[in-house]
Amino acid sequence: MKKRFKSKNKKNKNIFKVIIILLVAYISFNLIYNLVYNIYLSKLSNEKIIEHIIKNTKNSKNSNNFLSKYQNPKLILNETFTVKNQEDKVLETSKEQNNEIEVYIYNTHDTEEYEDKYLEIYNIKPTVKTISYILKDYLNDLGIQTVVEEKSTASVLKSHNWSYKHSYEASKEIITPFINENPKLKLIIDLHRDATPLSKSFVTINDINYAKVLFVVGMEHENHNQNYQLAEKLNEILENEINSISRGISKKSGLGVNGVYNQDLSPKSVLIELGGQYNEIEELNNTLKVLSRVILKYIEGEI
Repeated sequence: MKKRFKSKNKKNKNIFKVIIILLVAYISFNLIYNLVYNIYLSKLSNEKIIEHIIKNTKNSKNSNNFLSKYQNPKLILNETFTVKNQEDKVLETSKEQNNEIEVYIYNTHDTEEYEDKYLEIYNIKPTVKTISYILKDYLNDLGIQTVVEEKSTASVLKSHNWSYKHSYEASKEIITPFINENPKLKLIIDLHRDATPLSKSFVTINDINYAKVLFVVGMEHENHNQNYQLAEKLNEILENEINSISRGISKKSGLGVNGVYNQDLSPKSVLIELGGQYNEIEELNNTLKVLSRVILKYIEGEI
């Protein structure tokens, strides 16, 4: 009886050792994977990171293969990413200089984030800057030369020791030179993310999920009527594309609001609130496809 007890005890210890080894191996794999993954991410362009995000949303066809990709980090890095070299950047800059820029996108509140739990595994938090680059890609694909402002409003605030409430002053400092240097811009978009419940920022139409769109117009400058007419045109085209995807137009004036939003710089300026903090990248991406068609129709004068 004594021998049997020892044998059983030894067997339990062996099982415990196997469990510990497997646990250590699992943790080590995750640490190594994330280390390698983050090193590569740091070397990638925004466009490539965004391409990866879109391809790996939870309802994407590619997501079915997620487990196999996760088990083989090299597969993700080799197939999905390519490191952009300096020559590629020079070619892109040259292309932008040779074509007249039509749409300029910037983000006054460039740190606004979207909550997407699926993307936490990639250590990626989608922001309005991410969304701006996706919109840029869709517009460029439609033949509309588009630029996203890369300078950070947050860095300007920091350099002046300004608080967050001075964000529009900071973004004005960034965008004014660009607008002055490109007088033939057809549309200037300040892209934001609203702080609102999901019930107000989400809609399902024909089994497709969308983040809703809100146009904002500052009414406290003398040419606000021109900005409002622009918002009306865009809103009308958007509603014709997909009914109920728009939240309409919000007129802003009075205490507690900016009331101008830098729209005094150009009658072609519009502020767009795309979704809210609870929208996921898939919903935002679906809306951006629609919004890019809306912008194309506006620029081509179909309304």
